[in-house]
Amino acid sequence: MVGENPVTMILVDGLRPDALMQAAAPVMKSLIEHGAATLNARTVVPSVTLPCITSIFLGVPPETHNTIGNFWNSADWQAPSLTELFHLAGGRTAAFYNWEQLRDISRPGSLEVAVCLNHAESPDLPLGKSDTLVTDSAISFISSNHFDFTFVYLGCTDAAGHRHGWMSADYLRALENIDRCIGRLVQSLPPKSIVVIASDHGGHDHTHGSEGKTDMIVPLIFHGEGVESGSLPAPVSVLDIAPTIASFAGLETPKEWVGKNLF
Repeated sequence: MVGENPVTMILVDGLRPDALMQAAAPVMKSLIEHGAATLNARTVVPSVTLPCITSIFLGVPPETHNTIGNFWNSADWQAPSLTELFHLAGGRTAAFYNWEQLRDISRPGSLEVAVCLNHAESPDLPLGKSDTLVTDSAISFISSNHFDFTFVYLGCTDAAGHRHGWMSADYLRALENIDRCIGRLVQSLPPKSIVVIASDHGGHDHTHGSEGKTDMIVPLIFHGEGVESGSLPAPVSVLDIAPTIASFAGLETPKEWVGKNLF
């Protein structure tokens, strides 16, 4: 039930599976080895950040929730979101992110803590520094509070992809910094925690949004209490993330959600 196995979902914006394998990312590679994972999950169309993350939280594709670009247009969608599902069950929830457009994915009143440091794309910060600051904030709160569901968004890989190109040296450096951030986050989590590493989309050249494989295929990792190691059974969609997390917490999946419990 809620509270027995806290869930932390870390979303790495713009993460391609081949980048994860190419980069010096020992933390995430260890989570893959000792958890349940796939390097072949499929995101939604369009492969754009806000529609994809909205779909992950609302459990339905963009054509249903109606956010089809990087502007929020899902206010009329009434079914509970992933965050709200925990909140309605009496769980404590938190979100830490560095892209302000994510402010609407958790409805008013459904978060105990929300911290936005809106500088993932800032050219005034060294590459990756924004992710480090978000991680510092998340660790500070996690270390002194209990949360049943925590969302941590790290956006510098996407910013590096747009600025320097996907698979560029700078993009891989941003990813390697995120791997260090994830290592610190995992160390700070309470016992019996479940960690989910997800991404919204991949990318190519200096952009994304197409239906091509480099944009549509993303990694997905589950690790922690009660998660048996091995490959997740295909096919896997980002729409499966919310039902699977709900199952970890013993929560009933809203009938409107279209994904499946991967376990």
